[in-house]
Amino acid sequence: MNEPDKSKKFYTKPIFVNSVLLVVNLSLFIFKLIFADLSGSLALQADAFDNLTDIIMVFAALVGISYAKRKPNEKFPYGYYKIENIISLIISLVIFYTAYNVIIISFSEIFAHFVGLPKQIITSPVIFIFLIASLTISFSTTLYLRVIGKQTNSPIIQSQASEKFYDNLISSSVIIGFIGALFGVNFLDSIISLIIALLIIKGGYDIFLTSTKILLDAIIDFDQRNELYNVIKNFPNVKEIENLEIRSYGRYIFLEVVVILNKELHLHQIQSLKNALSDKIQAEFTQIFRIIIISQTLPKEVIKIAVPLANNEGLSSKISEHFGETPFFAILEMQEENNFLELKNYNILTNKFAEEEKRKGILISEWLLLEKIDKLYLKNELNKGPHLLLENGFVQTIVTKLSSIKEILEQERHIQSS
Repeated sequence: MNEPDKSKKFYTKPIFVNSVLLVVNLSLFIFKLIFADLSGSLALQADAFDNLTDIIMVFAALVGISYAKRKPNEKFPYGYYKIENIISLIISLVIFYTAYNVIIISFSEIFAHFVGLPKQIITSPVIFIFLIASLTISFSTTLYLRVIGKQTNSPIIQSQASEKFYDNLISSSVIIGFIGALFGVNFLDSIISLIIALLIIKGGYDIFLTSTKILLDAIIDFDQRNELYNVIKNFPNVKEIENLEIRSYGRYIFLEVVVILNKELHLHQIQSLKNALSDKIQAEFTQIFRIIIISQTLPKEVIKIAVPLANNEGLSSKISEHFGETPFFAILEMQEENNFLELKNYNILTNKFAEEEKRKGILISEWLLLEKIDKLYLKNELNKGPHLLLENGFVQTIVTKLSSIKEILEQERHIQSS
């Protein structure tokens, strides 16, 4: 799971970024409403309510960040992340109502203008100074988000930067409306307010649609789905992907994948494989917050067993006490028939690394992995290097007191039938 990186500088952390956005948007919302009342500008009032949609999104993000710290439990196995979507859904309805009122007033003012009752807009220098200052603050915030988004490679912050740039365009249009009022074209303010109201509805609709989909547990569109599928499919010992689902919980992306492994593994080996796969996914797809991997195994058609041998006497060959210096290796290929493992083929090969001065065990282990060995029988424990190499390759190592290949075959038959 993606956890907050404690090594990040404080100004790049999501809690700080969203707190800055909350302060900026709340301040702009309040002062725009005040100056909209003083000037009589409906466009400036609509611009203020556009800031309100940003406040909602930031507030939802802060709620999500707060609840993300709470651990899942029996009642909420996926955590509390959807609470921000419940809040967003409710407030999106308020956004629709607000935009509706702005549209009604806009049409009323446009109609009044053409019947000889134009609205009056106060265009004092103080209001212009405020409009320029608010646009400068908003533009500076956009630059901050773009820089932080690039530094952290956060798709959420990058999308917030794009949204803020879109807000700058709306604020610029309000200034155009005031310039029009200077030249007596007061109805331009009503037209701009109408356009902004439609954009607010679009923003509210996006919030409503996204929240509804997430609350209904819909599978989301993930741009890198094919790349993600290939990373999982090509991971060692993954035979196939039975199911892959990507969902949003709040603003967090969850991945649930069911993989079928191509060999029987011990529980600790399966857990190691899942951890390694999860780490690889997390490294390549940083936007995924939590990864849930469910593994299943299918019986292998052929199981390959390696045995170090002291001599070459066919199936009567004795198991060697050594690994790196053993003169021979047997490669046994066994297949299930009538609930018993039967020997289908075997080869006794000379240990070509026996005369090496260094790294015999490592070289042999790498060779066995290339041979796609499933099990390795030994008389003694392996050294650390070969042991880790084979363990990471999910080869089952078995230390045994058996003395020959025949005894190993009997034991494998017994294991399978039981």
